[in-house]
Amino acid sequence: MATKNYKITIAGQTYDVEVGDISTSPVEVSVDGTTYEVEIPDSAAPAAPATPSISAPKTVTPAPQAISRPAVPTSGGDGVVRSPMPGKIVSVSVAAGATVTKGQPIMILESMKMENTIASPTDGTVSAVLVAAGDAVQHGQTLAEIAQA
Repeated sequence: MATKNYKITIAGQTYDVEVGDISTSPVEVSVDGTTYEVEIPDSAAPAAPATPSISAPKTVTPAPQAISRPAVPTSGGDGVVRSPMPGKIVSVSVAAGATVTKGQPIMILESMKMENTIASPTDGTVSAVLVAAGDAVQHGQTLAEIAQA
């Protein structure tokens, strides 16, 4: 059986998922380039549903200079930085008046026990930071505003 490719969206974040041959177990599943081995329960087992078990990543290639998950797009280019998902602000690395460049990390958001780097959506000057470390945030909540250069 051939591999199948899917685009899966979870909490507004889209992932490219490739599922290998499911006729054998374990099955190789790649999520945004990270490969996992997933155990598929034997279909001949009793009628009770079984939960697949997932191994640690088979291969992990960290992004250069990245210490947390890759940056999440958080704005449509209007300079308003919004939370891509509910979570807790772990750290804020900019203050009002700071000059930032597009893609520059400005804060870390923890959601579902994963750290997500929130990056500046544009070049400009930070006009407001509306959250602080430890704050709980909701999906779509405005985190910061950046006046475009």
